[in-house]
Amino acid sequence: MFLAAAPMTVGKSISYYTGIFSTAVTASVNPTATMAALSALGAIENAAKYSPDSAFFTGVADLLNGIPVINTAAELPIANPYAAVFLTIVAALMIVLHSFAESKIVSQATIDKLDKLTGWIGVTALSLMPMFTTESLEKTSHASKNAAAVAAQAGNISSGAPWYVWVIGITTLIVASVVYFCCYSCVDNIGTICAAIPVKGLNIVEQIIKALVHAGLILLQLTFPVLSFIFSVILAILGILLFRVLARITFYYKEVYIRPILHLIFRKDKPVDRLHKKLPRKIRKRFKDIELSFPVFVIKGVRGIKSRAPLWFVKETSGDSHLIAKKSWGRIRELSVKELRDANPNAVIIPCRRFAELKSPDKKFSIVIGNSYKAYISDVGKGLGFPVKEAAQEAEPADIKPALQSEK
Repeated sequence: MFLAAAPMTVGKSISYYTGIFSTAVTASVNPTATMAALSALGAIENAAKYSPDSAFFTGVADLLNGIPVINTAAELPIANPYAAVFLTIVAALMIVLHSFAESKIVSQATIDKLDKLTGWIGVTALSLMPMFTTESLEKTSHASKNAAAVAAQAGNISSGAPWYVWVIGITTLIVASVVYFCCYSCVDNIGTICAAIPVKGLNIVEQIIKALVHAGLILLQLTFPVLSFIFSVILAILGILLFRVLARITFYYKEVYIRPILHLIFRKDKPVDRLHKKLPRKIRKRFKDIELSFPVFVIKGVRGIKSRAPLWFVKETSGDSHLIAKKSWGRIRELSVKELRDANPNAVIIPCRRFAELKSPDKKFSIVIGNSYKAYISDVGKGLGFPVKEAAQEAEPADIKPALQSEK
């Protein structure tokens, strides 16, 4: 493997795993592109094996020796030029796929899940590798030129890492995994929102910005590892803070705009499930005989409920209907339908082109119902006590307002 041994001290362990944290943040922006970069850099680190006569690649490999994570990337199965070319092509195809709203809508429900898993597997592999040796495996230019000497040293390397490597490594892996999933979800949700907003070319702009950020993070990690870690911590904090906000807005756009399209593509001749698969468990436990349940979305006019937050319409077999809000920590709260009617006595449900809207004449109250459930609009009207009124094409404020507008 062309390796030379160096002690895996506490200091080197911390240095290595801060690099793992930075790699997790970088991978969350673009997992496939990060794996392609690690593959290419690992292949360069293995230049003595794949291009022994190339002074250029050998020199670059020597320069990369001081970066612990890149050094270890040379031991990954993908650290070869063939995998690097393949992953680069896949990463390019993913960028093209995400640059168009229609393909992004389909990919977010299918191939993006594999993309997400790929990045996490890479981060996990890099995190676990140092735990299976008592010493850090660090390359040197001498080792890359003298395989026989390395082979002689290989017998001196024993299995099993010091306890502090396990403690630091497992802790970092847990933290990095949480950060990775939060940041990836934020980036993916922004792409989904851009796909749902009817503005042509928005996803192309989003992909260009994402590519620049990803390239900057990789370059920063190669040149200034400490600064890269600091910047990664800032991005991680932003990702955690924005996670719930973006998740709420994305759920709205998925249900109102994207789900009808996906149903038309994949389940055209099948009815929509009467019980939504994301119906909170506590609502299922509270109402034993649910006949119909799906989310409706508050745009404005409901006290204590944020814009584009879901309310769960629940109709029991007895005929009783309810509006339930999900609170933090899994709690639920039932809204008083009577108070809602008293506060908005003239509100009506009007089917529009993209959705149905329960709104008041003064436009201070608005709840949106996705067209996936247009067959059940009359159930909502009867259950909540609001009339359903047919109308010509109405202005649809959700089409006009940007998804990430400031929320009161």
